[in-house]
Amino acid sequence: MDEDREKRHRFKRPSSVDWISSLPDCLLSQILSNLPTKDAVKTSVLSTRWRSLWKQVPSLDLANFDFSLYFPYCTKFLTFVDSFLLDLNRDSCLHEFKLKYDSDGETDHLSRWINTLVKRKVKHIDIVDESNASWDFPIPTTLYSCESLVSLKLSGLTLPNPNLVVSLPSLKTIYLTIAKFADETTLERLIPQCPVLESLGIDRSFCDDVQVLRVRSRSLLRFTHLSDCCDDSDEEFVVEIDAPKLEYFRVGDHRVASFVLKNVASLVEADIDTVFSLDYDKSFDPNDGQKRNVIRGFLVGISRVKDMTIASSTLEVIYDYSRCEPLPLFRNLTFLRVDFYGYRWEMLPVFLESCPNLKSLVVGSIRGREKEGVHILFEPQCFLPSLEYVKIERPLKGEAMEIKLVSYLLENSTILKKLTLLLDVSREREESDILKELLSIPRLSSSCQVVAL
Repeated sequence: MDEDREKRHRFKRPSSVDWISSLPDCLLSQILSNLPTKDAVKTSVLSTRWRSLWKQVPSLDLANFDFSLYFPYCTKFLTFVDSFLLDLNRDSCLHEFKLKYDSDGETDHLSRWINTLVKRKVKHIDIVDESNASWDFPIPTTLYSCESLVSLKLSGLTLPNPNLVVSLPSLKTIYLTIAKFADETTLERLIPQCPVLESLGIDRSFCDDVQVLRVRSRSLLRFTHLSDCCDDSDEEFVVEIDAPKLEYFRVGDHRVASFVLKNVASLVEADIDTVFSLDYDKSFDPNDGQKRNVIRGFLVGISRVKDMTIASSTLEVIYDYSRCEPLPLFRNLTFLRVDFYGYRWEMLPVFLESCPNLKSLVVGSIRGREKEGVHILFEPQCFLPSLEYVKIERPLKGEAMEIKLVSYLLENSTILKKLTLLLDVSREREESDILKELLSIPRLSSSCQVVAL
């Protein structure tokens, strides 16, 4: 009996311990800083100790709908932000200020907040103003004197011209979404004053009317230029990049007529979706010497990359260009992903034959409008001596052009090890019939394995 009691006592479950509450305040505030502000405030009901602990958090992450679901411009919201910046923990530095709201055209408070953030030595700013009226409001230039700032993300605001001295010695990241520039020289004058800038992202709406956007930086490593604007325009938009340390370049913009790449010998990775303004009813004119020079210069600029993702719309323009002039060789390219809007894959071999050291190829798919009226001459001439792995993510329907593409890859790849593909059996042909036809294709590489998923 005593032995049984001893065993029960030995294996008795230990009482629960509140390990979190035993942590020091500085560590708890650090934990709370990983939560949105509304959730951090909720912890104030836990106990007397937690009542004011959230006020020590060195960050604000708030949206106007955290206060009201019906009124985007909320007095309580403005009062809370003012209180946080001006009254709470006034002497401490702010790590992050993240705000999403609708100013409804009222901008005085934003100027007040940014001036306070500079004084509080903020490191990260992320402001989204969802009011259309805010596009005409330039943020105060005091932001350009924030020496502690590490990252700046703005959406729906205007970037002012840095007429005064700029002091941003810590700024490494800038991302501008649907933002305007005060004039064409704004970015050109600002970026060189950011000596450690590593990443620049611009998602344009073209409401800024800046026809020539110049980016010059001795430190920039990553550059992204996007736009989902599809309005037709006769204006010739130009983007110039001069960045000798640039390693990553991404463009997703069909309206820009010319991307000028200067001093980009360090470029390693590129993600390309542009048609040089040759979209919809515009087509490539082989007699247009200026457009040919633009495309040639761009291809030479990205020809040193090792890893590339390219859209089929860009590939079509490259194909049209290749019928006038030879493509540059992409000697360093070892990985290529091609994203297709539709099933027009005929132009792919022309580009592959300019990639003599390609090892991996992925054929993907994206949603979008496919350009009509493109006539492709499928005339592959060269072997693919280095290609080892191919994956076709777009489901095959068993159509003649698809089979011809797979045949080209199998019959011309000398050391191909594996070809992986998907089958689409939702149409006319059965999976077994498509698979039989694919497996009957002769393979140049005796070690090649075909895998159907």
